[in-house]
Amino acid sequence: MRRIALIALLFAASLAMANERGEARLKRISTHYSALGAYKVEFKLRASDGVQKGELMVVDNNSYMRVGDTEVYVVDSSRYEVRTSTKEIIVDRADLYEKDLLNPMNGFSNIAADYNIEECEREGSLAVRLSPKQSGETIYVILAADGESILKVQYSSGEHNAEMVLESCYKTSQPLPRFSKERYKGFELIDFR
Repeated sequence: MRRIALIALLFAASLAMANERGEARLKRISTHYSALGAYKVEFKLRASDGVQKGELMVVDNNSYMRVGDTEVYVVDSSRYEVRTSTKEIIVDRADLYEKDLLNPMNGFSNIAADYNIEECEREGSLAVRLSPKQSGETIYVILAADGESILKVQYSSGEHNAEMVLESCYKTSQPLPRFSKERYKGFELIDFR
């Protein structure tokens, strides 16, 4: 019985150390991207319905993302999601989306409440595995050789898988695209604020 208790204690201690390393690694990643200031990421999103190119621009707490026919503007305290295929604009409070993974407003800062964090290896590279504490997707953040820039993010929930591959990330002085209702004439505006 003592032996089993000792093994369980050692396993719990090693899991706590793995979580500490994982949390420290996420902090390094967040610090790396915030040190860029204004930056732009170009990526490919692979999912069951194919591959779509996308981009993400971040300036302070504001951001713009485009993937497929969807654009998302986060400006101050508001979030505008433009869906071209359905001609809809959904407006909401930005703080309701703070827990979204890779949210430029907070990086990975609030992730520990919802995920177990573990540093690991994936596809021969250093990675961080985020396993949901309740339910949801398991996420792997796969890193480049520097240990702080992201190569790809893999999402897996049951039979559903998606992968975001970062093709480039660089500092930019390009102005952040701004939301304008005039640009989307004829779109239905749905405001949840």
